[in-house]
Amino acid sequence: MSLLLESIKLLDGEFHNLFYHEQRMNKALHTLCGVEEFFDLEAFLKNLHAPQKGLYKCRLVYDDVSREVELIPYTPKPISSLRIVEHDRISYEFKYTDRRAIDKLSEMRNTCDDILIVKRGLVTDSSFSNIVFRNGKHWVTPWSALLKGTQRQKLLEHELITEEEIKVKDIKSFETFKLINAMLEFDSPEIKVSNIVL
Repeated sequence: MSLLLESIKLLDGEFHNLFYHEQRMNKALHTLCGVEEFFDLEAFLKNLHAPQKGLYKCRLVYDDVSREVELIPYTPKPISSLRIVEHDRISYEFKYTDRRAIDKLSEMRNTCDDILIVKRGLVTDSSFSNIVFRNGKHWVTPWSALLKGTQRQKLLEHELITEEEIKVKDIKSFETFKLINAMLEFDSPEIKVSNIVL
């Protein structure tokens, strides 16, 4: 089995969204490794000598027996355009360190900054984040997301976004989109849907 991964936002000494990361870790460990014992992520991270200033990505690589942590200074990658790529068999239900299938699709972005993966006609994710679309005052995210991200889950539970089936033909009915993940919260840049290209 490929090693599992959590990318956790560390800002000025505070880890963000630990509840959702912990939920996902425990689900992965139980489903893939048969681990019954609850893993206390917050207690584990308290033992780190984390920087108290600045923005970092806490990269936690783990399986049922090992935990490896790396703190990496983080600067958001500027994204202004997405190219639609299709793959009907891709699966990424759990967050693995092995991203070869996604990286191969990313090579098809041509002059765009990133890709938007479509599976069986349904919009899923970019190569590194979930996507949310704005329709007037409402924000929606594809229910067919490949990876149910922690930021996505938080926004759904706080009713700031809703889930819908979104097909490629539906994209033009929206005005703008945002990319969200553990490092990119809901205040991430808003981009026109005309910047999504075939």
